[in-house]
Amino acid sequence: MQIPSAEQFWQFSEQHYARPGVAAACLQLQDDYDANVNLLLLLVMLEAQGVKLDPSPLLSVVAERSTLFSQWRTLRRQLKPKLSHNDYSALLHHELALERWQQHALIQALPARIPSQSTGGLMAYLVLLKVPQAALWQAKLAG
Repeated sequence: MQIPSAEQFWQFSEQHYARPGVAAACLQLQDDYDANVNLLLLLVMLEAQGVKLDPSPLLSVVAERSTLFSQWRTLRRQLKPKLSHNDYSALLHHELALERWQQHALIQALPARIPSQSTGGLMAYLVLLKVPQAALWQAKLAG
């Protein structure tokens, strides 16, 4: 299995996130279980290619930027009612740049050789987060 480029991951994420129900599932898992949306999307993308990836080695990449992302989202949500549409759009644009930055780091952290023809990395991550009914969430994330 060839490692996807950061651009391929970004394009997949934009397309997959736009599928019905996927964004809502990602955001609910983020808010309720501290799931990382980029890691969820990476695992979904790899599983769609028949690849199981143990998410454990990627957790440090997510943790490195966890506080930054959490603070940014909190700030954006607090400022939303106080900002013009254009100013709020600028905040969202910056947040997307942060997301892309994290996606690049996740791709860089992938092992040089990804095991092929297996699935389960997404389920392993959901179980690690202690998400009840993980199989249902996995189906929601598949779109």
